[in-house]
Amino acid sequence: MGVYIKGMEMPTSCMLCPLCVEEADPANGEMCMVTGTLMPPCTRERLDDCPLAPVPPHGDLIDRREAIIDANERAYDFWLSDDEVNATIQFLKEQPTIIEAEEGET
Repeated sequence: MGVYIKGMEMPTSCMLCPLCVEEADPANGEMCMVTGTLMPPCTRERLDDCPLAPVPPHGDLIDRREAIIDANERAYDFWLSDDEVNATIQFLKEQPTIIEAEEGET
């Protein structure tokens, strides 16, 4: 499962990440609350196993599969030709993926 934190910017380092907390003993560094990884003090980059992923600017996100099913069901209500229906479905299939489908959802 994924999580989107509205308004959160992608941190440039673990040290600047709000999901990173200082250990009780600052000499031990900081710990990622997501992965449980203990990092040396003043880590200036994001670790390789960082689970955060940037989300590019986008409009409203929809379920492409549901949009195709809906387009298919509604198409003939508007007396569209098969070519127009197929072009609409192809257009929906070609739209860029902003956030990948969850496991088991394709």
